[in-house]
Amino acid sequence: MPSVDSDIVCPGCGAPLSASSKQCPYCGRPVVVTSLNFKQVRRATYKDSARFLDKYQEVLKDSPNDPKVLASLGYVLFDRGQYQEAAENLEKAVENGSNDSDVLFHIALSRFKSQKPFKIKLKEAESIMATLDSAIEMNPHPQYLCAKSLLIKRLFEQRYIRYSQSSKEVMEAAKQGGLTDSDSQEMNELLMK
Repeated sequence: MPSVDSDIVCPGCGAPLSASSKQCPYCGRPVVVTSLNFKQVRRATYKDSARFLDKYQEVLKDSPNDPKVLASLGYVLFDRGQYQEAAENLEKAVENGSNDSDVLFHIALSRFKSQKPFKIKLKEAESIMATLDSAIEMNPHPQYLCAKSLLIKRLFEQRYIRYSQSSKEVMEAAKQGGLTDSDSQEMNELLMK
């Protein structure tokens, strides 16, 4: 099997890179999407994300179980609105050893966004929340808590179904954890479209 290191090129400029490269030394673009640079990639143009998508799919031909590449592909698919495919790739990353809270967080968001909220059955809603709770357990990031609050409201409270926590108490925990107005607005825009 060919080495992944020799086959990876920057999706921006085409320069050869190693599998461990996080940023292209030539053009400065992020190479492997991680929780640290995902926001930067999300702001990439649709054309740029197509290049990321093509390169990650190409690398997966030689290394189909690489959790970092699977997660990166999932993030790009999420950004492109391909939520079902994003969830599948992110779940495969977890199956292959990824233990990143951001991966779990995006699995939950992808599964939520892949369907119309009112069509999500109670068991699926509980599964989405369990995945999100696993991410929060690993890293109680304020944005994760904000998303949980919004999902509780959307999946349970608006349907008059009791959940173990109220959306208000989870949002208060997010604010106490340092949730900024811009983070809250970003989560609202992402989940309430």
